[in-house]
Amino acid sequence: MLPDQLAKAVMLPTRGHFIGIDRNNRLFTFVFALFPGLLASGTSVTLVCAFLWAIVSLAAKRFRFEMSRTDKIVAWCLTFYVFVTILSVVVHPDASKGVTFIFKMIPFLAIWAVLPRLRASLPGRLVPFLITGAGIGMIGSLIFSIVQIAFLSPRAEGGAGNAAVFGLFTVLFGSISLLNAHSDSKTERFIAIAGFACGLVCAFLSGTRSAWLVMPINFAILYWYLRGQTLPTITNVVKVVGAVIIVGIIAIAAMKVTERYHALESDIVQLDRQPDSINSLNARLMLWSAAKRAFLASPLIGYGPQNRMSRVNEILSLPPDKKMSFTHVHNGLLNAAVDSGILGVLSVVGLLAAPIVAARRKEPGPGRDLAIAISLLLVSSYVVTGMLGIMFGHDATDAVFIYLTLMICWISGTSPYLSIPQLAAQAEADKLALSDLDQKLAMAKSA
Repeated sequence: MLPDQLAKAVMLPTRGHFIGIDRNNRLFTFVFALFPGLLASGTSVTLVCAFLWAIVSLAAKRFRFEMSRTDKIVAWCLTFYVFVTILSVVVHPDASKGVTFIFKMIPFLAIWAVLPRLRASLPGRLVPFLITGAGIGMIGSLIFSIVQIAFLSPRAEGGAGNAAVFGLFTVLFGSISLLNAHSDSKTERFIAIAGFACGLVCAFLSGTRSAWLVMPINFAILYWYLRGQTLPTITNVVKVVGAVIIVGIIAIAAMKVTERYHALESDIVQLDRQPDSINSLNARLMLWSAAKRAFLASPLIGYGPQNRMSRVNEILSLPPDKKMSFTHVHNGLLNAAVDSGILGVLSVVGLLAAPIVAARRKEPGPGRDLAIAISLLLVSSYVVTGMLGIMFGHDATDAVFIYLTLMICWISGTSPYLSIPQLAAQAEADKLALSDLDQKLAMAKSA
């Protein structure tokens, strides 16, 4: 059974130095993949804890600092974003109010310590936990969403506390779940398809229209990846179940799309008849217009993230009772432009390019194809939703982007695809291989 195989593949109970590192990496990856839809803040807490422990381990020389040239390129893309943000805070007025933004930069530096720790694991062993964990997390997220819709809120937020962030995570991790559709394990295939379906339903229940726009793009990416794989034969039972799932998704989608379409239609009518009223659509248009004007007034260095909304409200010149209470301008690039000018825009573009660079520079092979698929799913989800909402600056969206980028860097281009049952079958061999590394380390220390 998969639960027993999963436990066997994760835990590797034998004691040992490298066995402990590898086991913690496996467990960390699996738990992280569960969190986005169920407990989004858990992603940032988990990543920061992993970063701090990796620094301690590096200082204690528990593993070597090893990064390839591509790793360093990606790491500097993330670090450039950190430098630009810190510079933007300190050179503008009210720097003390920007301390929070500086602290938010800490996870972006995690790549320098966490990636070398991941490299202490055996090749190819972590990705199965990411993909399977994503599927299980999406199934749990749907249960959470149904309870919310039924009793608490008209829009599902899951454990994200924000419908827009929840919509982003569910469409992304639901898509990642389907990367297991060609697994040799029936249970794993079921989780892959169920996780994908649950992710889509959650995205619709969130009412996040920008997340819906991601779906066709992610479908194309998944088709590109899966068409090159050996897929299992589709039986009549699978066809029937698949048809029921599709009908269910369409029914829920139709309900939420109709509801959100009427909301958009109402906003457009109100914008035409009452141009001074502020609704969801009008607020975005006003924010974008003010952000553009703010950028053109200071295109080189911006105003600092601590002054972002005060400057936007100043340009809008709204009455006190109508001032925008948002924390961002609902467009990732404009947000960066107001904060840090051209440098800010370049730093965000560098962030978005980092996972694609990491994937494209790998040696040809099954691992490279998988890395490219994950990178495209990640970047497309963030770009599309980030043009209409938040992209970076939220603790959970930052943590998810960073860790998936780390995983993309870690994947070897030539690594074969592995399922959880295959990992469980190789558990004893993995323990022996890691024990050999422990012995070599002990001999090196005694020499």
